[in-house]
Amino acid sequence: MDKIDKKNIDYDQIVEETLRLVVKKSLELVNEKGLPGDHHFYISFDSTYKGVKVPSELKAGEDNEIKIILQHQFWDLIIDEHKFSVVLSFSGKKKNISVPFNSITSFSDPSVGFSLQFKKDFLTENIKKEKKLSSNKSNEDKKQKFNAEIFSLDAFRSKKED
Repeated sequence: MDKIDKKNIDYDQIVEETLRLVVKKSLELVNEKGLPGDHHFYISFDSTYKGVKVPSELKAGEDNEIKIILQHQFWDLIIDEHKFSVVLSFSGKKKNISVPFNSITSFSDPSVGFSLQFKKDFLTENIKKEKKLSSNKSNEDKKQKFNAEIFSLDAFRSKKED
């Protein structure tokens, strides 16, 4: 569903997207200045969402949701427009994970009682949109392949006069 259609403005989707910006901005602040005081983040996300990269041993359970904690032992936090990546320690081994912001199902900072829950249907809606866009692009690529024009090389050769 687009943010605005012919009848309604989709305020729920606008709010969801804005709250995800709160997560992004919080991570950017931590990346710049570190975690102040007792602040720490619990971030849950759908491990089946397109673009999520986690070690296979973390996906071993039946539940598709994974929760990570950013507190003392995290490194190389990188935030871009659509995702963040970070190195965390799992059973004493450092592992890199990458989490698209749209895959996040909850975000909290228990030290200050702050918590956000994101709608599961928002995730489903975004997955459908991405598949549709991907399918449309694939169809366009196919069309481009079949719409190629064929030129004869003879038209470009210089003619020798006898």
